[in-house]
Amino acid sequence: MIGSSLQSSVEIAFRYDKARSRTVLAKRQAGGLCHLSKPYWTGEVLGLQLVNPTAGLFSGDHLDVSVHVGPNSQVALTSPSASRYHTMPTGQAHLTQRFEIEDDAWLDFWPEIVIPQRESDVIQTTEIHLAPTASTVFLDLLSPGRVAHGERYQFRRLETRLEIRQSGNLLAKERCVLEPEHSSIWPLHVPGWDLCYYAALWVAGQQAGKAIELLSQFPSNRTTHQIGTSLVADRLGVVRIIANSSISLHKVANQLRKNLQQHLPLLTTSFRKL
Repeated sequence: MIGSSLQSSVEIAFRYDKARSRTVLAKRQAGGLCHLSKPYWTGEVLGLQLVNPTAGLFSGDHLDVSVHVGPNSQVALTSPSASRYHTMPTGQAHLTQRFEIEDDAWLDFWPEIVIPQRESDVIQTTEIHLAPTASTVFLDLLSPGRVAHGERYQFRRLETRLEIRQSGNLLAKERCVLEPEHSSIWPLHVPGWDLCYYAALWVAGQQAGKAIELLSQFPSNRTTHQIGTSLVADRLGVVRIIANSSISLHKVANQLRKNLQQHLPLLTTSFRKL
């Protein structure tokens, strides 16, 4: 019997081309579970989309993503649609992401939402390695399930692991295991809400302190969304959002992005969705 799972790796590297005074895609190796769009130069930032031809992960799939942003490079990465963790009657899938951002480099990572479907079981590991003068805005979005199909908190297990390091020193480390079937209440439950969507927005770099101070003034609304901010280190902060719908979650995330532009003007990048 031939297994239907896929093991894929993606390697992307960017460098600053002095001759052209712009960032270029220096290396691209992808296939299987991930394809890459054609890069486009906005005048300040090189944009690229990560495209999953299967629209998600199935049981047994392993996807390793490695992104290197060289010194002085300015990069924006996104995805054209939601990432789905498909139904897995048995087995487990793995997504491993590693981002290396060198000195005076910028990474704007703004993907679409992750949707864990019925009986899915996934381990998602993310490592972000920052040079002393690197900067990034890194977004992570999570849905409670395939709500449009009546699935709410019906995935089997979702484990997320995150490490952020600067010059090898650990700045932040998180691990979260969600198993709705074995929980009497959803960990992100909010009284009065039928559903709860989640986002984490990490901001790293020289402007992190000002950015977190600014976003801490963004108002919560008990009927649609709640926001919390934290400055984890001198150059690293995080904003956490919970919302009662995907529309509310995206609306708040996009407004926060817009607000951040006064301190981080490279966030004005307009993503060209496929």
